[in-house]
Amino acid sequence: MLKLFGTASIEASSEPVTGRAAQGRRLALLALLARGRPITRDKIIALLWPESPADRARHQLSDAVYIVRGALGENVVSSNGDELVLNPDVIASDAGTFEQLLDAGSLEPAVALFAGPLLDGFHLSDAAEFERWLDGERARLGQRYTAALESLAEASEGRDEFAVAVGWWRRLAAHDPYTGRVALRLMRSLEAAGDRAGALQHARVHAALLREEFDAGPDPEVTAFAERLRLDPPARSAPEPAAVRPARSPPHRDPTPAASGGAPTARKGPARGYAAAAAALLLVLAIVGVYGIRGAPLAAPPPFARSVGVLPFVNMSPDPENAYFSDGLSEEIIAALSRIGGLRVAARTSSFALRDRRLDARAIGDTLGVAAVLEGSVRKDGNRLRVTAQLIDAATGYHIWSDEYNRELEDIFAVQEQIASAIAGALELRLTGGAVTQARRLPDLQAYDLYLRGLYLRNSLTADGLRQAMDFFDRAIELEPRFALAYAAKASVVAPQIYFRHVPWEEGVSELRAAVARALELDSTLGEAHASLGILRLFFDWDWEGAERALRRAIELNPNDPHAFHHLANYLHAVGRIEEAVAARERSVELDPLNARTRFVLGVDYSLAGDLHHAIAEYRRAQQLDPVHPLALGLGPSLPAGPARVYVWQGRYDEAVEEYIRIAMLRGATASELDAIRRAYAASGMPGFWRKWLEMDLRQSGNTPDPLRIATLWALIGDTAQTFHWLDRAYGERNPGLIYLRLEPALDSLSSHPRVARILSKMKFPAR
Repeated sequence: MLKLFGTASIEASSEPVTGRAAQGRRLALLALLARGRPITRDKIIALLWPESPADRARHQLSDAVYIVRGALGENVVSSNGDELVLNPDVIASDAGTFEQLLDAGSLEPAVALFAGPLLDGFHLSDAAEFERWLDGERARLGQRYTAALESLAEASEGRDEFAVAVGWWRRLAAHDPYTGRVALRLMRSLEAAGDRAGALQHARVHAALLREEFDAGPDPEVTAFAERLRLDPPARSAPEPAAVRPARSPPHRDPTPAASGGAPTARKGPARGYAAAAAALLLVLAIVGVYGIRGAPLAAPPPFARSVGVLPFVNMSPDPENAYFSDGLSEEIIAALSRIGGLRVAARTSSFALRDRRLDARAIGDTLGVAAVLEGSVRKDGNRLRVTAQLIDAATGYHIWSDEYNRELEDIFAVQEQIASAIAGALELRLTGGAVTQARRLPDLQAYDLYLRGLYLRNSLTADGLRQAMDFFDRAIELEPRFALAYAAKASVVAPQIYFRHVPWEEGVSELRAAVARALELDSTLGEAHASLGILRLFFDWDWEGAERALRRAIELNPNDPHAFHHLANYLHAVGRIEEAVAARERSVELDPLNARTRFVLGVDYSLAGDLHHAIAEYRRAQQLDPVHPLALGLGPSLPAGPARVYVWQGRYDEAVEEYIRIAMLRGATASELDAIRRAYAASGMPGFWRKWLEMDLRQSGNTPDPLRIATLWALIGDTAQTFHWLDRAYGERNPGLIYLRLEPALDSLSSHPRVARILSKMKFPAR
């Protein structure tokens, strides 16, 4: 897949292509050919080598084509006389597919491909003609994206589906944050959807962006509309959107495969420049805004309410690599504050997602649902440490408290405790038993330094990141064998390594078990250790009662840990206590509103509870947070989690297939695979569709397909023999996704089969 929207990248056989083929004029050449139309060599030379003599330029073009073919395949660029064209059967481009879909009227899957301006950040300083071409293409594709979003939004409004329209207008506002007309249309749609608070919030954010970037105010129409919303009595609630209203009484089971919730925290990355930050902010607000768990507007918390969000402390050290240290200090303060009785603390995933967004305290408070915001900076210079911190009232922007700490580096633990205590005092709370446990007071600073580096890498969730994080935790433990937090953190890395099949099951579980046992031996009051114990018992031991005890103990020790609530919901989901699972998952989302993983699985919970309206809402929010999350793409034991699941149950198969086609594109399906999937659906309905999806999945998985996911696909196709073949393989390797087997809708027709009953019996599932 040639990805040209946003930061450019090339993938071949699901592996990233690096080196010369993905750089400079070779990448520019691929961009020129991406539309799938033949281009003459003379035109390419005029754009890319305008200063070279004709013979030399021809030779340079031949070299570029040779390098591209060497990296991507001999047939990737075809020659037809003096013309060159990109072969879509060898490599498809997101930009080319985007235009094909728009031309075919498939607006929704098309806009899902738009990840940012064409070749964002790319330029050739000595090729002015190419730069002019690129500027024109960026503008042209941006206009097509804008027009498609407007069409989708207006079509939704025409059907009185105002909640759906809000989503499209929000995406357009993220793309074009400064245009008053877009801001006004979004505000009108929010009001029509019954979210007056959200409309007023967007007016504030829009005004702040214009003031910060252009030192200008909003259009008079925006100001007048906002003022009317403040003064007029609320309008009646908008009707439920027809697009997500169940066609008949909702079932207790969702007929598409349930997604597992074992995947760890979602990935985040920094914005590039203020315009990118503005767009990212508006996209975040598009998903969460002032919404509560079930999509209703969330009332603003009262001043000094007992809730706080901790932004990542800014690294002011001379060495930019010390960012891991300032992030680690922020994480430790979050952990310390989480142990304060009666204080609700926004989770790290959500608060760190707002890094570099240039938001004022009110916007941060709205987004995180907190009444106070802690921000600060860290300067680490040699053995000296200076930490500044300030607590701000999110409703007024006034400072509640601030202080500065100048210490020798060995005093970092005292600084953490003092900051946590000072904030607690400012919020008129008391620490319960000491926010910082003895396990955090290490005599060996180097071990703590390694621990912080491991935390920094753990959050990447990549195979390399997890492996390097493990190495840091092991080195920290070698230096400080009684470091309970390092053992608990190590366990939190081993579990996703097993889940994503990066390590063999037996080896990984043995290491997980040892790390959990040692952490609990060193500190039995460590909530992180009990959460890891619950994960071990749930996903790998199938000890149902033990899993619930451990996870509830983790929550008792740290009631602000969204990870513990998430996995308690996984347990409740697995044993069929769906309403309880929804409540626990909602609590996890409340604590960590920008975590895509949790929102995807909350959508699954809602589906199983028969609440299809809120299921679709959560799926859409999760997709906007992270459209390439493993749960969205179906890269774990389950098929993709998303609106298509609901569409299938409602019998809206055409819409379901288009949604799945969009996902297949994001997974890197070839143009020929996409055509084959569509043809199979047209000829044989959903069984034909699933058969072609299976072929794509097996090709993309190579030698490591997840057997439970493959068994599910065979069940949807209707091949019982193959279903049990792969299901037996999943059981043989103790696949962690099997905990959801009893609620797997694709296997409903086999639920009474003796072979399924035998597996459930061996897993010792509790009675319903």
